[in-house]
Amino acid sequence: YMMSGEKPDKEIEKIFDTCLILHAEHTFNASTFVARQVASTRAHMYSATSAAIGALSGELHGGANTEVMKMLLEIGTIDNVVPWIKEKRSKGERIMGMGHAVYKTYDPRAQVLKELSKKLAAKTGEPWYDITEKVETTTIDEMKKQKGKDIYPNVDLYSASLYYMLKIPMDLNTPIFAISRVVGWAAHIIEEKFAEAAPKPALYRPKAVYVGKYCGPEGCEYKSLDLRK
Repeated sequence: YMMSGEKPDKEIEKIFDTCLILHAEHTFNASTFVARQVASTRAHMYSATSAAIGALSGELHGGANTEVMKMLLEIGTIDNVVPWIKEKRSKGERIMGMGHAVYKTYDPRAQVLKELSKKLAAKTGEPWYDITEKVETTTIDEMKKQKGKDIYPNVDLYSASLYYMLKIPMDLNTPIFAISRVVGWAAHIIEEKFAEAAPKPALYRPKAVYVGKYCGPEGCEYKSLDLRK
């Protein structure tokens, strides 16, 4: 209501509520891992949550559905999808909303969001579902031809058009993601800080492996900056 000035009907409420549920938790994604790492120092929950929000703000994480919508707006019409995708793939560019770091099959969240986007497009008469579906099928075909690989939509592909058809400004996509995901973050932070199963506090401390040049026991020759290439 605060964004549109109109009270949403029950169907719109249910669609948005489903979106929030689907974004509430998703194992050790980037922002959740950051939240747990900060929590492992016994920092305050607010600090761990703030760190998670910082990770979520990146365009490859919580900002991805905004990038998807920018792509859809640039494509503009369903007739422009195939040439647009072909041009991008000929340059080796990534198609936002396609592929996932974990799923090597259809993201189950995307399956639900796809149906919701289809339903909302039928209700509003907007073209974004049809354009998005064409992006999906064209990208799958192009990746198969180019690399012989299967690629599928992730959660961002159809959430982009959903939020846009819900009249949510694109710059609020990531904050809405955070509103939803804070449920998952809180659960992880509490588990990390207060888990009874943990015999003692465990601070996250990954090891680093040096991959630079090894000069032997005598060490490397030092060169002043003005003599280095």
